[in-house]
Amino acid sequence: MSFPSTLIDQHGRVVRDLRISVTPRCNFRCTYCDPLGMGHKDPLGTVSVHDVANVVEAAVGLGMTSVRFTGGEPLLRKELPEMIAHAKGAGVEDIAITTNATLLKRRLPELLDAGLGRVNISLDAVDEDVFKRATGGGGSKPVWESIEELLARGLHPVKLNAVVMRGVNDSEITKLAALTETLPLHVRFIEYMHLNNADSEQYQKSFVPGREIRALVEEKFGNLETVPTDPSAPARLFKVSGWQGAVGFINPVSEPFCGACSRMRLTSDAKLRPCLLNDREFDLRPALLHPEPVAAIQETFLVAAHRKVASGITTPTQRPRTMVAIGG
Repeated sequence: MSFPSTLIDQHGRVVRDLRISVTPRCNFRCTYCDPLGMGHKDPLGTVSVHDVANVVEAAVGLGMTSVRFTGGEPLLRKELPEMIAHAKGAGVEDIAITTNATLLKRRLPELLDAGLGRVNISLDAVDEDVFKRATGGGGSKPVWESIEELLARGLHPVKLNAVVMRGVNDSEITKLAALTETLPLHVRFIEYMHLNNADSEQYQKSFVPGREIRALVEEKFGNLETVPTDPSAPARLFKVSGWQGAVGFINPVSEPFCGACSRMRLTSDAKLRPCLLNDREFDLRPALLHPEPVAAIQETFLVAAHRKVASGITTPTQRPRTMVAIGG
């Protein structure tokens, strides 16, 4: 069977970005991601290095050019450098990870040697007490050490992601934005999505729209200048005139960007998920066990692309998985 060189979904969107969750485990307990602490449980049926290598080869064969390894916390997987090396060897142009960075400084040399190109760091607060509240008790010192190491090695831009929740870390918005004055960081504010099955009323109380976040930044630092970005990227980037870095706003709830979506996700238990905000999944395990796994995986990708919805559900709804089990 021959396969197309470009993966296009039923709505005409080119799918070129694959996010692979390598573990549901995490050493933080952020309420927007893991409200029940499920990330501290041992995973079952987690994808192997061999599985990931076959999935990446299949994805590259369909024209996908970007792979981001996520979790849980991906650095809890000791085999992560092997997975990155497989992606590099398969010809992936853009290899990145999303991490809380607590283990990053120690593991960074082996990750870079394997072929890692970019890093996104989850950082919800500057103030230590707020950071502990937002992460369920985590400490920020190793995170800042990792950020400093990335900057020292010239991995620009380092992207910092903050999920903003009213009453949790909304007091940190301008402090986080101020980091871009003297450092070449991209601080991106993400609207709180209902991916933790919170009570609907509580979710609405905690939700802060992106326009309010931007207004607070501009009230403090003045009007923001637009920074040109890839239209398929989820963040709209801006900067304060003369500052080193940029601030971004990712508004999937108030300003959905589904029309430009170029992503699919592989969960750590081998489910192919075409849309973050839609619970439709395709079991990839039969394809992974097939005598010709790469071709079988590509067939599943084609089916999933055909079933990729035009837009996900952004209103509160109960989901079978919380964010930690889906992958960031």
